[in-house]
Amino acid sequence: MSGNRKFRWWNWLLPLAILGLALTALLLVRDATDAILESADGDFTEIILDPLAPGFESYVTSTPTHLLGLKGANGELVSIALLALFADDIGGTAIVFPVDLLIAEDASISEKYLTVSEPEFISELGRYLKLGFNGSSFITEEDLVKYFQVATPLVVALNDPLIELDDGEPQIIYESGELALPPSEIYSYLSWESDNESGYNKWLRHKNFWESWLSSLTTDETETLENEWRERELNRMFRGISSGNLLIQNLNLFEVQDSNKYLRLEEDFLSALLLEVVPFPIAPYENGRAKVKLLDGIGGIDMVNTFVPKLVSAGAEIKLIGNAQQFGAPTTLITYYDEDYLNFAEAFSEAIAGSSIEFEPLSESAVDVTVLIGGNSLE
Repeated sequence: MSGNRKFRWWNWLLPLAILGLALTALLLVRDATDAILESADGDFTEIILDPLAPGFESYVTSTPTHLLGLKGANGELVSIALLALFADDIGGTAIVFPVDLLIAEDASISEKYLTVSEPEFISELGRYLKLGFNGSSFITEEDLVKYFQVATPLVVALNDPLIELDDGEPQIIYESGELALPPSEIYSYLSWESDNESGYNKWLRHKNFWESWLSSLTTDETETLENEWRERELNRMFRGISSGNLLIQNLNLFEVQDSNKYLRLEEDFLSALLLEVVPFPIAPYENGRAKVKLLDGIGGIDMVNTFVPKLVSAGAEIKLIGNAQQFGAPTTLITYYDEDYLNFAEAFSEAIAGSSIEFEPLSESAVDVTVLIGGNSLE
């Protein structure tokens, strides 16, 4: 049958037409390129692809982060964690914050959540942590039940039994050890206020829950949940965590003096931890960090490991990393483009030894500050 098929000339009409259009477009592009190169009105900028060549620049993608909170029927915040993904969205880490952690002089996380709107709370927590979040979700008890109805049964480790006092006599509600929690009990387990349980032990209980939950994630579950929860950014985090290793961070917590409830974190410890978990943060609010272009003025410097941590700790949001137009810069130069960012420029100058500062007013700029690394900062 196939040997007797007739050749249909119109079968070539579309391919030939497409080929003709492609050749025409190529000629137009060539003519346009020649016109640009020969024009006296502007310069043609060459795109540099070699990361070691002068003039190379690369955009930096911020570390994917998500703030995930569990809230009660009365609007109270029961538990909260910061999720972050590793490179290529394979694996991730989580920091479980105690809701009794003081983030202001007289307000804990849970107290702040009750007194302001959710956007304001996110901004306040971001101000305390000195970073922003790519997404946030606050899940209700009903959401939790929906999730664990499709997830594998959750088994959690409980260090100490949860008790309540009945006429002064302790009654055990949850025994210590490994507990298999049905979906209907998970929220009550988290929200339980056990008599004589310290804020630190309560945090350990919640940390164990998050570790059991997040480590039990599977790709199949998260795909199912996309239809259940419809939280695109959250499901991205779940897929990433389920596809690689999970690391749950420990916190060096201190109980506030004369209080069995409130907890504090040392500022230096928190800064170092967040720098490890979120190496490329975004600003928690407008002008909360300075957008920075970081340039190698010498050639061959390990910019990411040598200078990025110093700048991020000093308030940088790294947007671009690359090379200067030419190598051989003797000194490090920090250029800021708006007077509002002088304080950031000064902080960066303190973080990088031997740097000088200059102001170059620009009405529009993709970054707020450019840091060009010179030879004196390597001495």
